[in-house]
Amino acid sequence: MRVGAGTSENHEMEEYQVPKRRVRSRVLLDDGRILDCDVFTAVSSPDGRPQTVMERLNEPDDEFLPVACGEDRFLLNKSGIVTVQTTEPEELKGLDPKAGRQVPVRLSLTGGISLLGRFHIVMPPEQSRVIDFLNRSPRFLPMLGEDKVTLVQRSYIVAVRSQV
Repeated sequence: MRVGAGTSENHEMEEYQVPKRRVRSRVLLDDGRILDCDVFTAVSSPDGRPQTVMERLNEPDDEFLPVACGEDRFLLNKSGIVTVQTTEPEELKGLDPKAGRQVPVRLSLTGGISLLGRFHIVMPPEQSRVIDFLNRSPRFLPMLGEDKVTLVQRSYIVAVRSQV
């Protein structure tokens, strides 16, 4: 009998699957391709709220990100992801504009890409410069735009300039 061929086998396989949340995203890869896809994150994180895409991207032990483009499901190597952009409200919740400060920036990325937005810096005053933020940020850092967040992989940032 083939594995998964019968209804009971399918049900058994489903019991072992971890529930995942789908977050609509636009992914820019290092070869220039843009994928409009869903990124899979955990339904709940240790504090009980849904895991964000930024948390998923910054998990230190996982090198691959599960995604779905239409019916096609596959894994993306995080090292080839330049940016992930989403407009999902859950992704913006952890970035309270009243906490810390927002600094307008222009990022130049490898491949000649330029992004405009704001860094949301929540750090002690003695370490709240843009350079401090960049040097202490995880692998993917958030850049805020109008009703969206773009998660940028630090290794693809070539230059950071003041937007104003």
